[in-house]
Amino acid sequence: MRQLLSRFRSSAEFRDRFQSNFEHGGLFHPTRAPIPLGEEVLLDIRLPVLRDHMLIRGMVAWRRPGRRRTGVRAGVGIEFLPAEADRRDYLLSVTREDHAEPSSAGQRRHKRLPTDLTVDWRVPATDVRQVTALDDIGPGGAFIRTSERPPEGTPVVLEIVPPGARAPLAIEGRVAWAKAKVGTEGLGVEFRCRDAGGKRRLRELIRRIESTVAA
Repeated sequence: MRQLLSRFRSSAEFRDRFQSNFEHGGLFHPTRAPIPLGEEVLLDIRLPVLRDHMLIRGMVAWRRPGRRRTGVRAGVGIEFLPAEADRRDYLLSVTREDHAEPSSAGQRRHKRLPTDLTVDWRVPATDVRQVTALDDIGPGGAFIRTSERPPEGTPVVLEIVPPGARAPLAIEGRVAWAKAKVGTEGLGVEFRCRDAGGKRRLRELIRRIESTVAA
């Protein structure tokens, strides 16, 4: 997936380039690169109010040429994918006009990588087990799509086959929170690697996913 660096000098600039006419919201990205319409891209959002950069997926909806005489910049309109509603809403909340200070609360210490991988997850010593979508992942945790809602603190094991591999890697964690909203149901999992082997497996998984995102 093509990755585009989208840097903003201020929240006002973000609001100016936000495309509210798209059903799921989006951004104008200045570029002269001939990016095809319909191509899915990964926007790397950099903002002063963000402690870390944020990755958000979108699709190129339109292109426009630059016009030097009138000051119109060349670029593309990128509509966010429906699954990125939470990230979109978070960006809108931290860039609103009355948001004076960067918010540390609610911002993750580690960046998350969006994925299209599947995850075989289970609750040890129970019958709760599913193979479902892994929405995003980072060194600190992951979000998995599921209608199951084990209680907060429940230990879980995630088995994920890294890109380019055949065998799954098992990562231990616990349920940090659950989301019940229709269409975005899932679990936030905080990783709890108990030994050097678990930490090594997690680093290898992240490395392989990062390599596919950057490709």
